[in-house]
Amino acid sequence: MALALSSPSDIVNLTLTRIGFKGDRVGNLYEGSMVAKLCLDIFAQTRDEVLRNGDWGFAERTVNMTLLKTANMGGYFPPNQWDGNVNPRPPFLFEYAYPDDCLKVRSIKSAPLFVMDFDPQPVVFTIENDKYFTPSQKVVLCNVPDAMLIYTASITDPQLWEADFTDAFSAELGLRLAPTLVGMDMAKFEAADAAQSKAKADTTQG
Repeated sequence: MALALSSPSDIVNLTLTRIGFKGDRVGNLYEGSMVAKLCLDIFAQTRDEVLRNGDWGFAERTVNMTLLKTANMGGYFPPNQWDGNVNPRPPFLFEYAYPDDCLKVRSIKSAPLFVMDFDPQPVVFTIENDKYFTPSQKVVLCNVPDAMLIYTASITDPQLWEADFTDAFSAELGLRLAPTLVGMDMAKFEAADAAQSKAKADTTQG
């Protein structure tokens, strides 16, 4: 489905059409109408959830990670005991900043120096909130020096979305709007529509 949609209101109006809503269309999510308020409450959350649940090509980002902390490579023993202010949580060697627009970490790899690694191996990592920062900071822990992060970003501009994502997002949005706007019978239909759109998107990504 090729969809030339350029704004959140375009997406909302597409959704209202597909669920059979008979009321007025939305001119702007901030216009203050009942439908606009309802859509505004769930628009961003639904968009990011659909992005997070798929490996959408347009949302993939690769960046050099920002190092925050390193382990004492000689081990932790007096007088060099572990200090959460400067060292990552054991047994990890490195702590990196979590990008502001990151919705899901896909993988971590070493930055190539001279020769590309054409047989990359899975890297163990974990995500947590480091309470030694004020305020707490979301971080990525791993044992890879000079790490690169591949992640799913929050892409908010509909003009950058792929048509299949727009379709899947509209279907999911409709699934959440239908019970309130058009009743439970249409909500059941919209659930089937959302499942079909997701299956189509999964096939396209795969």
